Amino acid sequence: CRLAKRWPGKVLILERGKRYPMGSFPRTPHEIARNFWSLPDERKRRPRHVRKQKGELHGMFDVRNYKHMDAVVAAGLGGGSLIYANVFLEPPEDIFDGRWPAACKKADLLPYYQVAKEVLGARPVPDPWQPGRREIIRTQRFEEAAKAAGRDSRLLDLMVYFGNDHGAPLEIGLQDTNRYGAPQTSCTYCAECVIGCNYHSKNTLDLNYLRVAERDHRAYIRTEHLAYKIVPVDDNGQDDSAANGSCGYRVYFKDLNTGGDDAVLTRRVVVSAGTLGTTELLLQCRDCHGSLPNISPHLGTRFSGNGDFLAFSLGAKESVNPNYGPVSTQRIDYNLFHRFDPDHAFIMEDAGYPAMMAWFAEGAKPRWLWGGALFRALHSYFKLKFPAG
Repeated sequence: CRLAKRWPGKVLILERGKRYPMGSFPRTPHEIARNFWSLPDERKRRPRHVRKQKGELHGMFDVRNYKHMDAVVAAGLGGGSLIYANVFLEPPEDIFDGRWPAACKKADLLPYYQVAKEVLGARPVPDPWQPGRREIIRTQRFEEAAKAAGRDSRLLDLMVYFGNDHGAPLEIGLQDTNRYGAPQTSCTYCAECVIGCNYHSKNTLDLNYLRVAERDHRAYIRTEHLAYKIVPVDDNGQDDSAANGSCGYRVYFKDLNTGGDDAVLTRRVVVSAGTLGTTELLLQCRDCHGSLPNISPHLGTRFSGNGDFLAFSLGAKESVNPNYGPVSTQRIDYNLFHRFDPDHAFIMEDAGYPAMMAWFAEGAKPRWLWGGALFRALHSYFKLKFPAG
């Protein structure tokens, strides 16, 4: 967006995934089964049901299986913002220890956090304790659990649209135009955030930064175009891996709809393909194509996941209504923001999931939890079969 503002009409954005207009995210079982990313010539370990699909898959979920962890990244205009849990969380200053560059500390990053928070409209969910449609039982139970454990708990800043005025949220389900001219719906509390919001209640990047770049500053966005090689050029505009980039670069990419290859000559290249995609593309250029041989040997080392662990609680004595509200609303601090302990620091967040997943969860319960339902069924049967009196 900033580059397009600086050079209007001269910025090209290549995106391997699709555009997702309002209401276009898959919901049927068949559509969701094919809403994954997989190309025949890619050598990646993917879930078996993805590998068994015929032909190319240009879906949103790029699932990769590794020896000690699995990763899910997004393919689509907006990237990971299409499927993440909406949380905007600034790390504490203690995180930026000696492993970080001297010029990359919390004080240096703070202005950028503030700008991003403003553009992305991060704010807490409004009034989750008030009786009525905005009440989120899950949030209340989560806070009660934090108090019982003697831990600090507070609402998370979410990139979710509740209207343009943070002090006066729109009614649930009402639509309005955001500050960047994109129509959005005030969050419907459907808990479908991580499978793509069909109401555009998530403040995804295609509704702010990318929209402004394309509409206001005439950036060209080509979706379903996969960049696979970057090579510097010499004074004559010819590919030369020994060149230092001062004369520009040629970027090679594939049109995934036609299968055709193309290239563009440019003075500057910004690789912004996410943590895995960026590293992968640069490693391909260095190690497979030999087009960027001077890339540091440290690229891809000291690599880790983001530390997410999912846990489920079954058979609760009180209702938590996990299918209502944004996916995450609140956090409990365990030695991260208060009494920092680097060996035992983490945060715990609540997590909702779509109603369609609730049916699956019920069927997947361990059999020993079926006893209550069986007892109620038998009780109802005998009550009908042998009515009192």
